[in-house]
Amino acid sequence: MEDDIEYPSHFSNVISSAVGIFEDYGWYILLSLVLLIYVYQKLLKSAIDEYQEKKDEAEYSAKYHKNPDLLSERLIAQEKRTLKLQEKYNKDAEEYQKKIQEREARKREEILEKFGNESGHRLGPSADDKTKKSFKPEYSPLMGGGSSSNYRPPRRSACSRGGCG
Repeated sequence: MEDDIEYPSHFSNVISSAVGIFEDYGWYILLSLVLLIYVYQKLLKSAIDEYQEKKDEAEYSAKYHKNPDLLSERLIAQEKRTLKLQEKYNKDAEEYQKKIQEREARKREEILEKFGNESGHRLGPSADDKTKKSFKPEYSPLMGGGSSSNYRPPRRSACSRGGCG
């Protein structure tokens, strides 16, 4: 029974002393933690990552140095994957070229249907184009007119910036 009574008082003494330390040195502890995190992020993390990368490379080379058959199997598998991807790429490129050629052939056929076997081309709208109406048949950009011709920029004066009083 005596152990049960002493343990909570000892535990409360530890807690009260920890609270006392944080009350006296809390800002110093917080500042040092922030500084340690900053140093870790800027300096130590890159060094640790480099060390881990070198360690992994050493393990990798040791593994394949001890068993060259494993290395050759891996290289063969890698080459097979590369060839498979290259074949897929070539197939996709051929399909794309066929699509482009089909589009060009359709465009040529449309042009031949539109113009027929005429030796020359007529400037301006043809008889087929008369069914299409333009928005403003009387509009010509060379004639001027329109709402934009009335715009004039404001006059510039020396007082525009508020310096004249």
